[in-house]
Amino acid sequence: MSTLRTLCVTLICFGTTRAAAQREAGEPVLAAKAVSPTVSLRIYNPIGKVRVVAWNRDSVVVRGRVANRDKFFFLCGGEGMKLGIEGDGENAVKLGVDPASPNGLARVSEFVVYIPTASKVWVRTVSASIDAVGASGTFYTVSGPIHLSGTASSIEAESMNGSLDLDVTTPWLRARTGDGHLLLRGAPQDVDVSTISGTLDIATTTPLRAQFSSVSGDIHYVASPARGAIFEFSNHSGNVDMVLPESVSGAFMLSSITGAIQNGFTRVRPAASAPNSLRLTLGNGGSSVTVRTYKGAIRLRPE
Repeated sequence: MSTLRTLCVTLICFGTTRAAAQREAGEPVLAAKAVSPTVSLRIYNPIGKVRVVAWNRDSVVVRGRVANRDKFFFLCGGEGMKLGIEGDGENAVKLGVDPASPNGLARVSEFVVYIPTASKVWVRTVSASIDAVGASGTFYTVSGPIHLSGTASSIEAESMNGSLDLDVTTPWLRARTGDGHLLLRGAPQDVDVSTISGTLDIATTTPLRAQFSSVSGDIHYVASPARGAIFEFSNHSGNVDMVLPESVSGAFMLSSITGAIQNGFTRVRPAASAPNSLRLTLGNGGSSVTVRTYKGAIRLRPE
């Protein structure tokens, strides 16, 4: 039954992605240019949506619709811009929407940018959503949501208030959000993700080095650490909830100043136990997991 459900979900996602690609292909071309396969791109759109798609072509193509065509710019080389995108050197492309309008208000624009697979992007928005597939680089927004997927050489993402959904395969990933929800999945290796008050959900088994932290948001880990992995969880007043398979293997060091520690693996005798600390080895101890809170609860429980 689970296999059938997975197949159905896969087909639905494939159908949705294909429909989106067909819809984007029908949008008008705003700009197109042949570029170096390692070109750097700086993309800006204050309000609306930016979608970035990596493809195996040495060209940049922009499709979509902007509220005021006169405000859209696409610059190559070392030209400078007072507003919008800035870039240096000949191997740079700058594109985006000038936020100024006659009434002083930005207007909604939506566009998709096709970029070479080996290129690097810097995407910045105010409230516009960011969606990227197979793109490497830096993604920043004030309040918009960010969704990243595919394979990338490195990822850095930040939203002050928006949510982050990171479903990527990458050797290096850094992500931050304030009030937003951060979901980490996919197959990252070196990971540093955090929130201030937003919930942090981790559902990936591939990280080998990882730091997960929050100030007051709850942290939920539903996976199994890879063999040899080194994890650090830290929280001030939020809870850390770890749901692990019975076959998990790792050395767990849990401590809190005033928060409660709950161990659901009652069949395993702790190596050391105190009112606010616990050391526990599960399986052969193939990974190292440290969890620290100030007054948040720590819960360790089997699936």
